[in-house]
Amino acid sequence: MDVKTRTRARILDAAERLFAERGVADVSLREIGAAAGQRNNSAVQYHFGTRDALVRALYEDRLAPLNARRLELLADLSGGRRDDLGALVDIYLRPLAEAMRDNPRDDSHYARFVHRFTLEDAPVSPPLGEDVAGGIREVTARIGETLAAHEPDLPPGNRAARLRLMQLLVTATLADAERRLADGSKLPLPFDELITDLRAAAVGVLRANSELPPRA
Repeated sequence: MDVKTRTRARILDAAERLFAERGVADVSLREIGAAAGQRNNSAVQYHFGTRDALVRALYEDRLAPLNARRLELLADLSGGRRDDLGALVDIYLRPLAEAMRDNPRDDSHYARFVHRFTLEDAPVSPPLGEDVAGGIREVTARIGETLAAHEPDLPPGNRAARLRLMQLLVTATLADAERRLADGSKLPLPFDELITDLRAAAVGVLRANSELPPRA
């Protein structure tokens, strides 16, 4: 790995941590450069240009493998399970959960960054390409379509609210698990049980008081 590539990686790691801890808007590029060990105050601008470009690069670097995993899981769904809410929610959350658990970087803050970014409802402009975000877009769209099919009278605003509640539940739980693992603390449940319970809770949020059938 050459010097430029190593510097870029250190900046991304520092940005991920600081954004996760304080939010994207409250961290200066100069602070990120200093946290990455860069003496030049303009190091981040040199490598990435703007804050938006840095956030975009962070997503492209971290999200592409998760996107590939989601597309793989979506392709494995047989016809009868394409509207299985439990299976779709599992595809939504499992790639991030697995990446959090298996990440070789001891100082990974990616799940916490994702939660903070979701909490702030911050857009990436222009939108990320299909090679980076196609999987998450498709599975989220399918979840929305499944809700609409089973609850045709549910107003779109209520459906959107349920989707956001699900997203916040998933990202908050995985962010907490990542923090516990980083601190050397125990998870509240063994990892596989935690993910199973999280999936069930997320499906419950989506169903709310509806008659959506409880599929596996």
